Amino acid sequence: MAIGAHADDIEVCVGGTLLKYRDAGYEIDYVMSTNNFSGNWNRLKPDGTIDSTCPPHNVIEPQRKKEAAAAAKVFGTEPVHLDHPQRHYFCEDGTQAEVRYGCALPEGLPRDVPTILTAYEHPPSVTRLADLILERSPEAVITHSPVMVNIEHFATGLLVLNAYWQAVKAGYAGMMLFWHDITVGPYGEAFVKWDTFIDVTPFRDRKFEAIGIHACQIPVPSHLELPPWGAACGCRYAEVYNIVSAGKRPDQGTPFNMEILANRR
Repeated sequence: MAIGAHADDIEVCVGGTLLKYRDAGYEIDYVMSTNNFSGNWNRLKPDGTIDSTCPPHNVIEPQRKKEAAAAAKVFGTEPVHLDHPQRHYFCEDGTQAEVRYGCALPEGLPRDVPTILTAYEHPPSVTRLADLILERSPEAVITHSPVMVNIEHFATGLLVLNAYWQAVKAGYAGMMLFWHDITVGPYGEAFVKWDTFIDVTPFRDRKFEAIGIHACQIPVPSHLELPPWGAACGCRYAEVYNIVSAGKRPDQGTPFNMEILANRR
């Protein structure tokens, strides 16, 4: 079960891992924490430059969800949308509105669903995700590390963390991993360490094809610069993780679990 904040996060950060284990026979759960109603729309112009606009929420949301659905098909599944509002959105007049307590909300946005920034401390939201984990019972839950410059990424990590431990109390025995996003940002070198990795060398090209499905965000996937984790892990291309819990499943001899534990530092 991969849980990303936004459409494209899963492909960029762990697309190779999911392709590798989908090919090995695994079923994939592809979960979006936010409603994807904010963000630029980037279009490639004939001269090779990027035209970036800020469309209103009712334009960008359906496009990003359409792309998420197409990308999920690559992994043999359909997206699950938790639909927590992002922290801001663009209005039809081009201005940006911030979602806060007591503020006016765009039409159709439910008032009883907290933004992704506070979902981790909202018991019904935590329970809903914990119930999903219990229902699907994945071998592993993987999500954003809390150490990330994008606040909606690490807020998603906190939501998943709380839901995971609630699911564990209810009997779930799978592992949980934090993936590393592709940018360290202002945290510097202190936060580039990981516990384990997945060798995704044969899946690099297919990963970039999956990233390219999110064309409104990444119209030229080849421009993405991925960190040189592979060289540090003894392979060409790797996706790296921190282990929150190795879990206690009786079927821990399965391929994903074995690779994670075999590559543990």
